[in-house]
Amino acid sequence: MLKLKPQFVSKNFPLSPRIKSETQKFLRLIKKSRSFLISSTLTSDGDSIGAQLALAALIRAVKKGSRYSIRIVNQSEVPERYQFLHGHEEIYSWAQWTQKAEKITFDLGIVCDGGIERTGAVAGLFETIDHKVLVDHHALGSELKYSSRILDLTSSSSCELVYHIFDLARIKISRAVAEALYIGMVFDTGFFKHSLTTSRTHLVAAKLIETGIDFSKISDRAILDRTWKAQLLLKALMAHMEARNNAKLISSYWTLADFESIQSRDGDQEGMINQLYFTDSAEVVVLFVERENDVKVSFRSKGKINVAEFARHLNPQGGGHVRAAGCTLPGLLTDVMSRVLDELSALIQ
Repeated sequence: MLKLKPQFVSKNFPLSPRIKSETQKFLRLIKKSRSFLISSTLTSDGDSIGAQLALAALIRAVKKGSRYSIRIVNQSEVPERYQFLHGHEEIYSWAQWTQKAEKITFDLGIVCDGGIERTGAVAGLFETIDHKVLVDHHALGSELKYSSRILDLTSSSSCELVYHIFDLARIKISRAVAEALYIGMVFDTGFFKHSLTTSRTHLVAAKLIETGIDFSKISDRAILDRTWKAQLLLKALMAHMEARNNAKLISSYWTLADFESIQSRDGDQEGMINQLYFTDSAEVVVLFVERENDVKVSFRSKGKINVAEFARHLNPQGGGHVRAAGCTLPGLLTDVMSRVLDELSALIQ
């Protein structure tokens, strides 16, 4: 099999001087720290899980031979579809962390695929940490201050960016780390078809495949395979689907009653907004998810409307990419849907 030369990607697609500088700061912070906290956004998806597992492996490689501790804590549990990834059992949900009641002081806090303000209850753990690092690729992300801000808007995913951190540190990527990174890239690029996918993205994927991962099998398991209950969620999604503006605006929703009757689990919803996006006439699609105290709103755009800016307009803590973004809004589901869809409808007109 033809293989790319070591550092082929970095030599042909070099990181900007700013990202290199911020990465070197990060590596220096790892070397002088002994206790690490890693976290990500409220919803655990393929990119956030993959990036966190890879960053933990990076720390272990840098700190080899030293005494250190790593804790990965997220608001939500690891969805079942990602529980084949090596190291997933080391990730605590907030409920598991509070039950553990471990007293530990962290030297370095790392948040990936979104800022500290999007980590939910975990954000409280960062308040007493002196040094914080952001690893992200979102256009509208965190506005907080970090000791190192590794932000690359040209990366297709946080996992692609983490690959470059390994490359810059000249740390070999194991097969287990390659699986985690590949899953994150596949998830965030929609199987390498979203607009942020570049030739560099494909080369990074090629380097990961060179480690011997079964890319077809793990992609099916993490992204395409669905439980029966997930299929029932999809059925409800399609049943609730509505169109406005001559089907340029497509929306759907799930209620608390839907989740109660189906008894679905975390991760079952993942990627289903794409079923709305595949409507040929759609310019923008919206998925509303009713929760106990608010409504989660996810957007996808085919380019004419910047949904990251629209999400930030609705909620200052919302954001994401030009074509994929989200936010949470207080209020009843019907009221939130009416407000959001009316505003989007006016933008499309």
